Amino acid sequence: MKQLYFVRHGQTLWNAIHRMQGQLNSDLSKLGRSQANINGELLAKHGIEALISSPLGRTTQTAEIINKHLNLSIRFDERIKEWDCGDWSGHLFDEIRKKWPKEWQEFETDRFHYRGPNCENMPDMIARTQPFLSELTQHTATNIAIVSHGLIGKIMVSMLLKLDAQQTLEFGQSNDVILRVTIDNDQATATHFINGKGPFEGHQSK
Repeated sequence: MKQLYFVRHGQTLWNAIHRMQGQLNSDLSKLGRSQANINGELLAKHGIEALISSPLGRTTQTAEIINKHLNLSIRFDERIKEWDCGDWSGHLFDEIRKKWPKEWQEFETDRFHYRGPNCENMPDMIARTQPFLSELTQHTATNIAIVSHGLIGKIMVSMLLKLDAQQTLEFGQSNDVILRVTIDNDQATATHFINGKGPFEGHQSK
């Protein structure tokens, strides 16, 4: 049996004002640092043997706070960076809706397949994370924590649970949520933790 703990980075300054980050970065807020610390305390109780993180600043900050409770070597992996949102990166959501109204409407119509201006779409992210997940399931550690992002994290969870496109779009991961996927005899099931409490059944945290 293998247990994979998918951790979203703590709230950032841009999260708080609804500015699209993508592969740009902003620092953790005070709340975000607290969320990371609470998640570190939780993970320390679950025998985490390996800690893997996206190399972006906000995930690095989160992983370092978590690792104060784990004392592991953090491995950084480029393949689990957040969605590359291209020309929309760094803009407030309201600005994007006004500056790219046609493109935003097309995105809203098909969030799974639509590729915005110089953006990735979800199939692009599936392609770049598939090799990572294959390696992860063969990792020698039993309990692994993966610090990533709101969109790429849920895509990886969806792939492990074999969710379809609509099911993938129907759930999210807040900054205070850890999604745990348990793999036993090639069967994957999910539970989740909210603000250090749980586990609760399923992958839906809303």
